[in-house]
Amino acid sequence: MKLIRNILLKVFSHQTLALLRWDLHFIGIRFINLLSIKKNKTEKKLREAKRPLYLNLGSGPRGLSDPQWINVDGYKYKNVMFCMDFNRKLPFPDNCFDGIFCEHVLEHFNLEKGQNLLRECHRIIQPCGCIRIIVPDGEKIIRTYLDNPSELLKHRSGTPWDGNTSCAMDAVNSFFRQRYEHQFIYDWKLLEHQLCQAGFAQISRVSFRKGKVSTAIRLDDEKYAWESLYLEAVKPTSESE
Repeated sequence: MKLIRNILLKVFSHQTLALLRWDLHFIGIRFINLLSIKKNKTEKKLREAKRPLYLNLGSGPRGLSDPQWINVDGYKYKNVMFCMDFNRKLPFPDNCFDGIFCEHVLEHFNLEKGQNLLRECHRIIQPCGCIRIIVPDGEKIIRTYLDNPSELLKHRSGTPWDGNTSCAMDAVNSFFRQRYEHQFIYDWKLLEHQLCQAGFAQISRVSFRKGKVSTAIRLDDEKYAWESLYLEAVKPTSESE
């Protein structure tokens, strides 16, 4: 494998190979889902689930083993019930979830695709249902770089540039890019706007493991606490709200 990788790197850039690897992975996921008739399986799982029912969107290895939770991700981890490509329409019917938890997922999509994902979340959540969105806080990262760069390096070290010292700007780039994985970083105002455009209302800036609407969907991972922006939003009962 190492030999093949080295040969490919002589032909393609590291960035091209990284993006190609992800594209091929999700082409495979879509093909497998097509063959396994994913829609029928997900609908069966929803019919059997207990209420209230919650979606852990991008659960990674932290999916709950709980009959009230559906865990989905782009990769197969423990307790992930369905692997899927979030760039496509989510395979769930309208108004089927009472709440959605989404932690450090949205930044992996560009602004347009992130908006599409938020609209899908709005479609599949019930009226009065709450979504909890957690993303890296672009404003906090930039302010910390300007006001106290050493504090930034406590939370994410950059690549040592003289064998010992890390550069704070390198840490900023790590937050914003993360080996080509991060596509877009938000601040409070922009994410509020995006949620509003997706149809959500009662949009609130909250904090680590604290909120205003639903305690059930506070699954916040402590490792993201310092760097994160926390928002809750509610699907209104009518378009006029």
